Amino acid sequence: MKNLKTNLLSLFLLSLSTFSFAQIEFGVKGGIGLSNTTIVHGVSKERFGFLGGAVAKYQLTTRNENHYLQAEVLYTNQGEYSLYKEGGKKYKAFLNYINIPIMYKYYFDDQGKDFFLEAGPQLGFKVSEKFDDGEPESDNNIPKSFDFAFNIGGGYSINRQIEFNLRYQYGLIDTYDFKKWDNGTNRSSFLTLGITYFFK
Repeated sequence: MKNLKTNLLSLFLLSLSTFSFAQIEFGVKGGIGLSNTTIVHGVSKERFGFLGGAVAKYQLTTRNENHYLQAEVLYTNQGEYSLYKEGGKKYKAFLNYINIPIMYKYYFDDQGKDFFLEAGPQLGFKVSEKFDDGEPESDNNIPKSFDFAFNIGGGYSINRQIEFNLRYQYGLIDTYDFKKWDNGTNRSSFLTLGITYFFK
């Protein structure tokens, strides 16, 4: 896992470094989302949270303005509420991440107001955690420091400066060092609604 993490991080940094050879658009992004983690604490419901960070967008071809690669560095609130209750208390499992998605982005028009689709992998690095109000089993509360996910989404752009997007993040690896229930996988998920502003 350590080698996988190192290789993936190197690949992402290499992707980011290629931006220096062409014109880049920079921006800021904020939004809200609903996150969850399957299996680890049994039946659970989503946590409402926020996200925010920086964006860099690179045009892949000079022949048209449809194809882009977009890198983001986002601070995100993730985790879950467990429906398992002890003594009438609801259990919280909150995780906060620095996420680095690298998204391929396709605009349906060359310019102006148009829709777009996006998809790509993401590295996640846990920066903080909070478990309280119940603590069903301490063995369940050992989240990994690294997450790897895939994102897919779409949105609407206004003159390539203000953009709204809906995105779904699906975890590809276990997020907890925990024996799985029914041999399942403790996967993260995150549905977000965001707004991005590009500096012109």
